[in-house]
Amino acid sequence: MKKPFALAVCPQGNSQIIPSPKGCDDLVTEWKSSNNSIVSVDSGGRADALAEGTARLTAKLSTGQSAEYEITVSKAAQQAEPYKFSTAIIANEDIRKKNYDEIAVEDEFKLYEIHVNRTQSVVTVYTYDDKGNFTVPVRAMLCSCGMNKSTITGEFEIYFKSEWHALYNNVYGQYISGITGDFLFHSVPYAEMENKASLEIEEFNKLGGEASLGCVRMAVDDTEWIYDNCPIGTKVKIYDSNTPEPLGRPAAIRINGKGLGWDPTDITDGNPYNSRLPKITGAQDITIDTDTEYSPKTGIKAYDTCGMDITEKLEITGNVVSSRPGKYKVTYSVTDALNRSNKIDIWVTVKNND
Repeated sequence: MKKPFALAVCPQGNSQIIPSPKGCDDLVTEWKSSNNSIVSVDSGGRADALAEGTARLTAKLSTGQSAEYEITVSKAAQQAEPYKFSTAIIANEDIRKKNYDEIAVEDEFKLYEIHVNRTQSVVTVYTYDDKGNFTVPVRAMLCSCGMNKSTITGEFEIYFKSEWHALYNNVYGQYISGITGDFLFHSVPYAEMENKASLEIEEFNKLGGEASLGCVRMAVDDTEWIYDNCPIGTKVKIYDSNTPEPLGRPAAIRINGKGLGWDPTDITDGNPYNSRLPKITGAQDITIDTDTEYSPKTGIKAYDTCGMDITEKLEITGNVVSSRPGKYKVTYSVTDALNRSNKIDIWVTVKNND
């Protein structure tokens, strides 16, 4: 017997499509695994790595021959749990934590510098490098500045803080950090003071474009980050530039219809968005006759945490060979702008149409 073809190591929890023997795509009649507890395989050669170890996969051919593949499953990689309450882009955490640990309490206002690019609606926070210059970007956040460029430009220092504060036109903001005068960092407005369920949803859906009367608006989690981490005295620079910011421009999230009245990034207990995940609809087990045209995308939709259609972000894993009777596993998975994910597995059964 020929030595099996050794495939690359596959981390536990991953899937891959095993290629048919060269030139034999139409001759494969069956796939088998020597140990289904380590690697399972379906009729289309989709292998799922389930546990550490090594398993041998066999592709049987209609000619009576076979081809063998060996897969070694490694331990699943330990990955940090993604933060699920902001679209912010985070970087250089090692430098940020080092600076935070080393700086004196009385100098914490020197830990960060906040840059606001009015043109791109992006707030980028920097910490200092080994020469003391603010060149290390640590967080980028989407914002809305003033309509008709009404947000002031220049260099300022945060001068006051307030968890809630009255704004113009009888609305209220959360996590206020004053920039200068009436120009503030704050959340999207609420209709009622301290009522987190009174968010102005139409205004929230404008994040990423000009919307305010001059203040810098952001989602609650982002304004809270500045409120908590950038004390009075922190420098703020506001400017216009078409040059891309170093961490890029975070994705915008939108609330579908009337929404739930809350900012979906607010981590407060009681926020109905806290327990929500993206939703995948239309995915269910199906049986088809051989040689029936099959598309895994037909009838499938994906919606994000806030109910918006994100079907274009849907990822599909599987290999259904409609000319070959058997059972085929198809996985639908999607991750939205809040780094929240969902996944559904279905089985497609192909049967002879006798």
